[in-house]
Amino acid sequence: MLSVPVLINPIKNYIKRSSVSNQSLEFVESIMLLDADTPLNPKHVYIGSPETVAKAVGRVSPGHTVTFMSAGDCRELAAIGPNPDVNLFVSSLELVPLFNMVQQQLTKYLKWIKELREIVTSDRGIQKLAEKGYEMLRTPVTILNMGFKVLGGYVPEGFDDDILHEMKKNGFLSYNSVLALISEETQNMSFAPQIEYVSQRTGNRIIIRRIYYNGNLIARVLVTLHGSAESEYHSLLSADLAEHLQQYFLSSKASQYMTNNEIGAFISDLIELRLTDPEELQHRLKLIPAMIVEKYYHTMVMSFEERTKAIPWNYVISQLEQIFPNSCITVYKNEIIILAKKQKHNAEPEYDRAKLTELLKLYDAYIAIGNYSKFLTSLRPIYLQTKETIRLGKIFRKNQQERIFQYEDYSVYHTIDLCSDVNEFHSGNLIYLCHPALISIEKYDKKYGTNLRETLYVYLTNDCNTVKAAKLMYVHRNTMYYKINKIEELIGQSLENGKLKERLLFSFHVLEYAEKYKKEDPLVLKRHFDDPVYD
Repeated sequence: MLSVPVLINPIKNYIKRSSVSNQSLEFVESIMLLDADTPLNPKHVYIGSPETVAKAVGRVSPGHTVTFMSAGDCRELAAIGPNPDVNLFVSSLELVPLFNMVQQQLTKYLKWIKELREIVTSDRGIQKLAEKGYEMLRTPVTILNMGFKVLGGYVPEGFDDDILHEMKKNGFLSYNSVLALISEETQNMSFAPQIEYVSQRTGNRIIIRRIYYNGNLIARVLVTLHGSAESEYHSLLSADLAEHLQQYFLSSKASQYMTNNEIGAFISDLIELRLTDPEELQHRLKLIPAMIVEKYYHTMVMSFEERTKAIPWNYVISQLEQIFPNSCITVYKNEIIILAKKQKHNAEPEYDRAKLTELLKLYDAYIAIGNYSKFLTSLRPIYLQTKETIRLGKIFRKNQQERIFQYEDYSVYHTIDLCSDVNEFHSGNLIYLCHPALISIEKYDKKYGTNLRETLYVYLTNDCNTVKAAKLMYVHRNTMYYKINKIEELIGQSLENGKLKERLLFSFHVLEYAEKYKKEDPLVLKRHFDDPVYD
């Protein structure tokens, strides 16, 4: 919207005196030379000699603001006091240069607004809006999404600003820069749609215009001025640019920038069984094209340890989008859910493990990768399995530095965990889920100080390969043969029995679960009637 500071910007250094009753010039369409008989209309700005302007001010009808500019001053003009229906500017310029400068500024502004509208309606993109914004502002313009990723921008060569250089180089703001920006926003009315302050880091003034959609922040327009001085001209133009960007987001592109909120509601409804009707499911999918599963999807859950600092959710999601580009990501109950799409059922999810690990360490977080499915209605059970994987993975992981857990690596523990909750089948003693042979071996080890349990585990998990197991146990293969024979003697069965091997491996996991998770000695458990276990 055209305003006084924008129109007079080229002549501001030539204005000797002014009286402004209304900053808005939204109805102004043209500039007119003023004479004694010129009709007065708020749609025009009138420029004339001091005497002509002085007489014209007396002809203004109340109710609409008329703007006048005088090429010089006179006694009659100086005698005119404030008028609620008049904007009056007295300049030191001659009539022709005054008219030309104001006319050029109005034409330039109206042309700029028209071209901004054309970019919005023709769907030419955010980068075009940023470039067009720079044409009028003549200072760096950057547009960021809610994850502080650059959607578009224009920074002229030679403009000294560390934050702009970082965004231009990386395409997004680093974690530390995001924290600094949020901190400065917080200190300067963080919830206002428009913020202006001098950056402590660069010393340059930053004008921020926030873009909202349905009450949700979806983007920021950053206009950076060289130095700390305020500029009402740049402030008003940045508001015009932000208004057109808002219209752009509300047009055909709105869904792309609001999918995270829509996906969040969609996933929440699936998990909490509010969305079960197939017809409704298909309708919702049409409204969220990003959720349409190509063939299969892997469910992932990212969980955070308790922390004193707030989690910058949008920034974390923007980083995850780079690691899992073909995915839908949202926040659900203080965790992040990722649905990573894939074409083939047997394909493993592809991602940069080192980059993901670095992100997890930065936020003291863990991620679990669950099973895949082609049916979104399967999300609830898969989500619950995946969520439990983080709890179990932190307990049973072999490497204490590991932060990425696969469900299949811990699925047996999850099965035991579910059994643990059903006391009527084992009277609170998980040892009843074990094969009696393993309990006999455990007792033998405790009585004679041997390591037959460990030997059996290594032997079974290496396909009953005696030579390989011996190397891993750092013993001679003859010693390993002796120990395997001793184990078969104790249990009274051959380890070549496939079902026995399967039961023994499951029993190993039960004992490990009891020891590491339940913190119980499998041989000293609650017993009914003091009955010995498997004596």
